[in-house]
Amino acid sequence: MKILENYNLKNHNTLGVDCYCDQFAQISSLSDLESLPKDIKITEMLIMGTGSNILFTEDLNRFVVQFKPRKYITVVDNLVVAWAGTPWNDLVTWAINKNLGGIENLALIPGLVGAAPFQNIGAYGVELQDSLVWVEVYNWHTGLYHRLSNEECMFSYRHSIFKYHDQPWIISRIGLDLRSDHPVNISYQPLQDKFAGLSQTPSYKKVAQAVTEIRQSKLPDPYQVHNAGSFFKNPVIDPQIAQRIQRRHKDLPLFETKHCPDQKTSAAWLLEQCGFKGHREGDAGFYDKHALILVNHGSASGQELLKMSKMAKRAVKIKFGIKLEEEVRVL
Repeated sequence: MKILENYNLKNHNTLGVDCYCDQFAQISSLSDLESLPKDIKITEMLIMGTGSNILFTEDLNRFVVQFKPRKYITVVDNLVVAWAGTPWNDLVTWAINKNLGGIENLALIPGLVGAAPFQNIGAYGVELQDSLVWVEVYNWHTGLYHRLSNEECMFSYRHSIFKYHDQPWIISRIGLDLRSDHPVNISYQPLQDKFAGLSQTPSYKKVAQAVTEIRQSKLPDPYQVHNAGSFFKNPVIDPQIAQRIQRRHKDLPLFETKHCPDQKTSAAWLLEQCGFKGHREGDAGFYDKHALILVNHGSASGQELLKMSKMAKRAVKIKFGIKLEEEVRVL
């Protein structure tokens, strides 16, 4: 493992932002993990994958550790076990080819496996927590490994214990319960539309293909148009508040949530009503096909992108009384 000094992360974040860090190292194995310095404080270390869910707003006085993408998937005790550096979509494809269901709705989500539990990734009616059994973490202070159960991960909508903990943990592997008899989930409206009139339940592969087509029609390729996917979470609001807003905005979309009685609305719809779909100032703007995607059209700085996101949050708050929260990690 080679440690580089004063390293530019521009090519390691999909928003394409210039950002220098004090030290940088790539890891691709457990031995690389175990060779990390053990005296680095939590506030001085940043763990990252492909940088597909992060906005850098300033240079980092940190040791940045990046997982170098490397596919490693196996089956242990009937669980699918994947190395944190495995590209997430490679895992989805592997499972589909083995006729194992549970994560096919999460096809084409960018990033690596290690970031999946951090964010509790989800899409099209499915979340990681639905199939995850355990997360293995490496404690770089003690040099020991520990497994957290699904319950210990404290999952909720785009949230987990890994976002708010004071332990020197690095996610090293995850264990998933994927099965050949797992029920297919096409409850999400775009998937229902895709499979309308189908006489039989679609295969896991067909569901993944449909999800891929939907995502590609809405979301720009981050390697062609710099973006970090959905920049904001879909707001979860109290049903009474939702009804009050609907009296003034009858088209407000509302969806049931899986794990609480509150309702979810569309951040993209809110932003579009406020005029942000396709809005651009300099090289910072929102995608013209999807208002939830913050885009760097060229050489926008992290501060310029942050300014644009704050402008959008303020507009939604004024118009609807709803506070948007970032899904992307802002540093």
